[in-house]
Amino acid sequence: MADLPVHATSPIGRCGLASAMALSLLVTLTAACSNESEEADASRIQPMLAAVMHSRTNEVRRLAEAGIGLNERYYTNNTTPMIFAAGSDQWPVVEILLDHRADIWAHDEFGITAAQFATTSRILPGSPEDAARLRVIEKLKARGYQFPPPESDMVLAMVENGKWPPPASGQ
Repeated sequence: MADLPVHATSPIGRCGLASAMALSLLVTLTAACSNESEEADASRIQPMLAAVMHSRTNEVRRLAEAGIGLNERYYTNNTTPMIFAAGSDQWPVVEILLDHRADIWAHDEFGITAAQFATTSRILPGSPEDAARLRVIEKLKARGYQFPPPESDMVLAMVENGKWPPPASGQ
């Protein structure tokens, strides 16, 4: 499995985004690699999440075109394919999911959203992946997402107060 990029450590919520995502990925990978009840764990990984976790862009595209699993939730941390793809700097995959109407307002149990990763990505500037990241930001803005995106603790507070997604989003 390829090394996942390290993200900027600007504070988001009660801990840095990198720390929260590292914890989220650790929980996800520990559960996925556990030998305990392999059959139960395998049944919990949905097809789109599996395609994203294994960086299978063509499979993501095939599933997205069929409308399969765009907003699946991973059972350990409530992450979605788009959040996982953004957290692992798979910007072309995020773009595919956006183009097929994945939920841009989805957040995991820590309040992390895909949009937050777009502003903290350490992808090589000027690379094709960075170009995809910039397109993702523009597409999110076109769908009503405010930039910079709210921090994780703000997302969770808005959810708790029934104000997520934001009213101006039209969602």
